[in-house]
Amino acid sequence: MHPTIPAALSPGWKPFVKRFLPGRMLAAALRHRRAPLSVLRGRRTARDDRRMGRIAPPAPRRRSVRSVVCFVSGPGRPAELLDSIESVLVSDGESSQVVVIDDFSIDSREALVRERYPEVAVVPLPVPSGGPPRMWPHVALALHHARECYDFELFVRLDTDALVVGPGLSQRALEAVGGADRAAIAGSVVVRADGEPEDHGYHARVVRGEQRYDRALARAVDAAFARRWTPGRVVQGGALCVTRAGVDAMASGGWLGYRQPWHSNATDDLLLSIFASAAGAELVSIGGPGGIFAVANKHLPVATEELAEGRWLVAHSTRLGFEGEDEATLRERFRASRATWDQAAVRAR
Repeated sequence: MHPTIPAALSPGWKPFVKRFLPGRMLAAALRHRRAPLSVLRGRRTARDDRRMGRIAPPAPRRRSVRSVVCFVSGPGRPAELLDSIESVLVSDGESSQVVVIDDFSIDSREALVRERYPEVAVVPLPVPSGGPPRMWPHVALALHHARECYDFELFVRLDTDALVVGPGLSQRALEAVGGADRAAIAGSVVVRADGEPEDHGYHARVVRGEQRYDRALARAVDAAFARRWTPGRVVQGGALCVTRAGVDAMASGGWLGYRQPWHSNATDDLLLSIFASAAGAELVSIGGPGGIFAVANKHLPVATEELAEGRWLVAHSTRLGFEGEDEATLRERFRASRATWDQAAVRAR
């Protein structure tokens, strides 16, 4: 167990209630209760930004990039989003195109993101999602945008509490996963960077509960089972990547068009893992003790100084350090580390 996290409390009534459809619908209704206000505020603010000229002119679009890196922009974490974007740009230079999916945020909206980084593409959701765990609409929109707008080799999905902690994001990730032509989704699977086993019990319970009421999901699960996917086996979503061949395989199977029910508790990493497996793509571990992705749910699974030494490439979650450091301290340390990277080597990659 992580040294600064106490033993989990009893699950209480919420997980029990969400096992049943009425409970999931009630929880979703509570998550969406502020959605109408979010739409009004978001659209009004975007209109004011355009009228006042606060949105940077479109940057020349580069059709060919090695990676498309997706962030989801929700309210309350603008500084963290910008810092995580910076980590991608410093690591990969022009090899990556950053795409931010804006979920009607005010403090992380297009005008503010592109004032700092005009080269970033900001794509708004058509309707607010209501927030986690229903994040599939964000990722599906990002995947469609990537396929329509870019010739890329790798799709990378990062939370705002994920950081690139080493140079050469595209090159190193592609080398680790086996190249763009290998149909694969990769990240932390089965065993974490600290050697702890991943807990897939929650995802397995969600699959059992959801597929009874969702025929499209049930078909995907059956197809994944036929290819020897096991219930709950997931590439953890805080930081993961999908090769172009893997994205195209999911698109060819029709899985990128999946319309997630509004009351669903299935997370985007669970759905990506199911759809990738259904399409014949591999789930590849690059997040074990010998890997390059150090991913845990609410904290860093590896000591900060080890992450900053350069062997690791991506780290999640910066909300809490391995030794109890707060997020501001962690990000300051990793910014100092970025300043030491060989920029000539980054550009060459």
